Amino acid sequence: MKTLIFFLLALTLNACSGLPLNDSSSSEASLDSLRADIAQFLETSDAKVEETLINKLRAEKTSHADVKRILKEPFAIREGVPGLHSQKTLKANEKEYTYALFAPEPATEEQTFPMIVVLHGMGGSGPNTLPAWVERLNKQYIIVSPSYPMGAWWSKNAEEMVMKLIRETAAEYPVDFNRIFIAGLSNGAIGAYMMGMFYPDLFAGVVPIAGSITPRYMHFLVNLNHTPVYMIQGKYDPMFPIALSRRVYQILSDMKYPAVYREHEEKGSAHGGHFMPESEVAPLVAWMSQQKRSPNPNTIRMTREANHMAPIHWAQLSRGNQLAALQIPGPEQEKVNLRDGKIGTLFALFKGDNLIEVMGKNVVECELYLSEDMIDFDKPVIVTRQTIEDSNNQLIPGPKLPGYHQRARKDIGVLLRHFKERRDPELLYDAKINVSWEESVGFAQRQ
Repeated sequence: MKTLIFFLLALTLNACSGLPLNDSSSSEASLDSLRADIAQFLETSDAKVEETLINKLRAEKTSHADVKRILKEPFAIREGVPGLHSQKTLKANEKEYTYALFAPEPATEEQTFPMIVVLHGMGGSGPNTLPAWVERLNKQYIIVSPSYPMGAWWSKNAEEMVMKLIRETAAEYPVDFNRIFIAGLSNGAIGAYMMGMFYPDLFAGVVPIAGSITPRYMHFLVNLNHTPVYMIQGKYDPMFPIALSRRVYQILSDMKYPAVYREHEEKGSAHGGHFMPESEVAPLVAWMSQQKRSPNPNTIRMTREANHMAPIHWAQLSRGNQLAALQIPGPEQEKVNLRDGKIGTLFALFKGDNLIEVMGKNVVECELYLSEDMIDFDKPVIVTRQTIEDSNNQLIPGPKLPGYHQRARKDIGVLLRHFKERRDPELLYDAKINVSWEESVGFAQRQ
């Protein structure tokens, strides 16, 4: 009910303000009705209700500009209370988890704050982790620190819980969607890497501290093309081999990705070099202050497996050829989808003037999300596709083939469904087109 209540409050206050929300073609009464329809769409879990509302808005030829304006409106009243909260709860995966949260007091109704999710290590907890970060960040960030058994943040349950926590925090507090960070220490560093790589377009930066990933998952570093990484690792860390962090940094550097690597030689009394020295705090905070997400970059690079097929920015690898399903189960019972197979690779390049190039390896189909800010909907969209092959450890693109050549049609359903999934007002798309490789590969292996 929270979403519905927020939208209705916004509706009432905006109606009383007497200020138009869009051009004169949309009356205040019609905008109020549209807000109510959007609120109902976002609140319902019934697919039939969703389809009925979308068909209604299509029949009414609802303006995409009006819908976007409403989706970008800040809630009139937020339930989130500023201050330090050490025992909040979140229900996810039919379980209840605890987390700690700090939120600054906004000076105005319009003020937003950067947010950071901090993941603890084995033996840690959210309440024990949060206070140090409140002081490190000078009480200028919204900070959420969840608790999870054994700090097993690589598990699917933990991942889904963190993604839900981000969405719910952003609904209750004034979060700057272009300045969301994820950080973690030890096991938490593994989680920061994994969630950063699988959901790179969500974060303005990834901060792994005293932890790394194994070579099996280094394939997915490709996804961090536009997501800066700030790594802090102790040379004498007895828990994580320094060679792993050095290898990650080498890969990111070779790809010319935005990455900072800080290797210290300090030794703590309890865990050797397995901690973050206070001397590293100020440089990290200065770096974070400079980071801001680019919501819709022109170039997208991604690697995907069957358990992580969500869009990255405006492109999605929607079907692959015999893709692997990779999963490391955690301490809780969870659904396991694990199988050997291939890794899918997709590169998408927006060249301007309605021209897009896509290249794929082990790709059967991709989907491209388009907005008025990207293309001219009065002109055809031209997409060329290429198959990527391995040759002497290099990726070589094949000949360019036609992938799409027609006008893209705006669809209110695409706009609303994508927003409902992400709840991100900076990622709003008017249309979706499909590009298939079936003709070139000869078959389609559905995932």
